[in-house]
Amino acid sequence: MQGVRGQASDDEGYTSEGQQTMKTRRRFSTRAKAVFGCLGLLALVCASAQAPQTAQPRTVLLVSDACPVVHTGDAVSLDWNPDFDPIWPVTGLRSFELRFAAVRGDGVTVASRATALLGGRGTRVNISSIGNGFFHIEIPVSRGVAPGVYHLVEARAIAQLPPDYNGPNPTMTVSPVRERYCITVVSSAASQALQPGS
Repeated sequence: MQGVRGQASDDEGYTSEGQQTMKTRRRFSTRAKAVFGCLGLLALVCASAQAPQTAQPRTVLLVSDACPVVHTGDAVSLDWNPDFDPIWPVTGLRSFELRFAAVRGDGVTVASRATALLGGRGTRVNISSIGNGFFHIEIPVSRGVAPGVYHLVEARAIAQLPPDYNGPNPTMTVSPVRERYCITVVSSAASQALQPGS
């Protein structure tokens, strides 16, 4: 009987030691997971901090007698009433184009020099009616536009007409050229290169 009791006592001792070992392993595993998790999170934060920041496209309002900075990929906007003639068949504004001419270093605008056509064929122009004949217009600046200062020299508006209209095409009688709009185009690549940490 004593032998059986001794064997049972030994078994209990082994069981107790085994349980302690399992508890120790579980604690170590939990701590290791926590440490590795923290290291992974730290690596992710560092990678995010070092990743290059991409500038989001902006919408820049055109202002009379001013040359706001516009990055390629941005959009320019204006609120305009083309005052079409004749006005009665016009149901909206179908398209809008702005042509800018480059300005020389002495401030002279030369129409024969490089031009920036905004809103040309294949360009998506956002147009919304805001009442009283006015439209809010947003035109993207193509990434192909060379950096420089440009003055507005021409504008073109095409009216939206009913499908069965057969009369003369309405023409814009009030052009935004008179507002002396100007933009300073900067390449988006150059602007990102100037950001801190790049």
